[in-house]
Amino acid sequence: MSEPTAGTGSTRRRRSTRVSQQLARARQRNAEQLAEQRAREQRVETALRQFVEAGEAIATEQARCEDKVAVYQRKIDKLRADSEEKVVGEYTKQAQAALALHEGGGRTVEQVAELLELDSEKQARRLIASGREALSAGTDTDPPSDHDERERAEPRLETTADHEISANGAGERAEPTEDAGQQHRAQSDLVPAPTAHDEAQGA
Repeated sequence: MSEPTAGTGSTRRRRSTRVSQQLARARQRNAEQLAEQRAREQRVETALRQFVEAGEAIATEQARCEDKVAVYQRKIDKLRADSEEKVVGEYTKQAQAALALHEGGGRTVEQVAELLELDSEKQARRLIASGREALSAGTDTDPPSDHDERERAEPRLETTADHEISANGAGERAEPTEDAGQQHRAQSDLVPAPTAHDEAQGA
């Protein structure tokens, strides 16, 4: 059996060194790849959290905005309703003025349209008709006069005839139970007798 030479041992040592170095480099590359992979996973996790949190913030902000918009919208609706009511009132005044020109002032529809600088006679007719409607509505809803109030407030004085009708029960005047002579005698009996003082004054 031949003994190993010095050259063979040196070759083995060099081969072992190369393997160790190659293995170390492979391990280093693997560690670097693992670190890069962990960094990528961390970036993915950060991106996912950022997206979800932003979505939640968007929903919260939109809800807050809608609440404020609802409050302002109610105010806007009230402003518009109040403005529309005022506009209708002023339009009624215009219609009443057109009616006054036509009926009170004796102006024709054409003249009313010309005086008020309206676009057409049709518009003047509409104004006049609206004025009549407003006048009719105002007449129907006029408050009671003072005379009517007094009539309702003052109690009605019932006469003797009313009592007789009510006593009859059939709405007919009851017949008197005494003749005129009897009533006259009854009233005469109620006249007081003259006193001495009255006779002295008469003398």
